[in-house]
Amino acid sequence: MKRMIMIHQFFYKDLWKDFNLYIDKNKFTTISGPNNCGKTTLIRILNRDIITDNMILMNEIDINDYTIQEYSALVQCVIPLEIIFTERTLIEEINKIETSLDFRDEIIKGLKLTSVIQKQVKNLTSEEIVLSQIALALLRKPAILLLDNLHPYLKKRTKEIISFLKKYQVKTESTIIQTTTYLEDSIETDYLYILEKGQIVLEGEPREVFENDNRINKIGLDLPFMMDLSVKLKDYDLIDELEYDKERLVDQIWN
Repeated sequence: MKRMIMIHQFFYKDLWKDFNLYIDKNKFTTISGPNNCGKTTLIRILNRDIITDNMILMNEIDINDYTIQEYSALVQCVIPLEIIFTERTLIEEINKIETSLDFRDEIIKGLKLTSVIQKQVKNLTSEEIVLSQIALALLRKPAILLLDNLHPYLKKRTKEIISFLKKYQVKTESTIIQTTTYLEDSIETDYLYILEKGQIVLEGEPREVFENDNRINKIGLDLPFMMDLSVKLKDYDLIDELEYDKERLVDQIWN
């Protein structure tokens, strides 16, 4: 598998020492960990909001070697509510981006923004602003999309939005990296890293990582109820595979 991002022996202040992270191309990767473990700082470094002397390879090129124009074409980043509040409507912001009408409509409908596109951006709710940020990023068709902790703003819609983003990622063969403290947000993603004290302590496909429930709890993260129940049932050989859908889990138990 080709690497899209390579961070090797990374040092940054007191946060990371000899830190290594490798992100596969054309995959949806989740980075989780307790608060203050550096998730947002990592996103800001990858977005070049924070400049360091470390070599970080993105598509096999040091990120500091890209021009601003080249980098913005390659990478788009969504940090919730970090957006210029203007008098323009959302559709006016969208129309500033050159793209096909079909693709534009697909994104607007997929994120269920049709009813708010005529509103001024400054008058949108927090959820609508974050969805608008995602839409504006996707419409630019980046090779890499960075998402920082969407869950507190999207709440019950987070699962739906991540499902849409996963389909988008597969269709466009792009690379998506999200950070979150909510492990349920990683279920539909391809790979999960869990950070603690400046290092990766667990990694793998989400279902594999979730089996380390005791380690995860000690880190300070919570497995959602269905995940936790599924892991414990598997530990007692009551089911063969981890299952997080309630109805399918009941079927496994009875069968």
